[in-house]
Amino acid sequence: MDKKRNLPLLRSLELFSRFTDKRLEDLSAYLEPLSFEGGAEIFSEGSIGDGLYFVASGRVRVTKRLAAGGVKDIASLGTGDCFGEMALLDAAPRSAGAWAVGKTELVRLRRDDLKNWLAADAASAMDFFSALVSVQSERLRRTSSELALLHDLSSLLVEPATIPASLLSRSIERVLPHLEGTWSAAACVFNPYNNEMDPAGSCGPETFGPEVGSLPSPSSPALSWESDNRTLAIVLRSPAKLLATLRLRSSVPLNENRRAESARTMAAVAQLLTSALENMDFRADEVLRRRLQMRTGAQGL
Repeated sequence: MDKKRNLPLLRSLELFSRFTDKRLEDLSAYLEPLSFEGGAEIFSEGSIGDGLYFVASGRVRVTKRLAAGGVKDIASLGTGDCFGEMALLDAAPRSAGAWAVGKTELVRLRRDDLKNWLAADAASAMDFFSALVSVQSERLRRTSSELALLHDLSSLLVEPATIPASLLSRSIERVLPHLEGTWSAAACVFNPYNNEMDPAGSCGPETFGPEVGSLPSPSSPALSWESDNRTLAIVLRSPAKLLATLRLRSSVPLNENRRAESARTMAAVAQLLTSALENMDFRADEVLRRRLQMRTGAQGL
């Protein structure tokens, strides 16, 4: 592998930001290039870790198996990100799985090779493990923030709500403070009586149109970024019908990694909101059904 070609990649990583070019050139000799097609498994949850991976191009989704079945995306990684770093400490089973999203190029650094590189300079070992703790702390902070968001939103969704517009308005007010940076949001709810989107509320420092009236196309993706790279459009649908739309806008354009991470977090929010709106629809239909039964019974007397 060309040592010079990999210097920019290594230099961009916090793990290696404290090292000289000479030390990074020496490390490049140990790097192993890997290529994966979209959907390919990089490593499985529970497999024995063998080293650290760097994303040279493409994207990687990190997943965790759920006790009830299925998997949950816990991270979305892009160029310059690293993952699997806990395998550098010991050969414990992987706590999550990793999958390629589209054509993905990776670079792998095996645990034994890293030890050989660090053995040449004790000071390098101190700097490296200090940086490793910093990276782990940042990931823990992000995970804690997401858990706090979902807990806060879940607490709201179990409270009684009479109309979808009220639920959506209160939900976006609850979500925005948990997002990294400054965000604004606007929500619309589907009105089946006029087949249009009605405004359900907005919040945040920036005022922008919630796309009132017009319906999203049936083929519109559940989550998509608008061309300004700072506005995330979310369409909430049940299997039977359209429920609502949300638009969240960052105060500044976001890079690819920030967009992917924000979309992953909001996908979990969208799932909670969709379930809450479906339950509200079911309860409303049940009330109407009972009223109709009572009216029909009274007329038969």
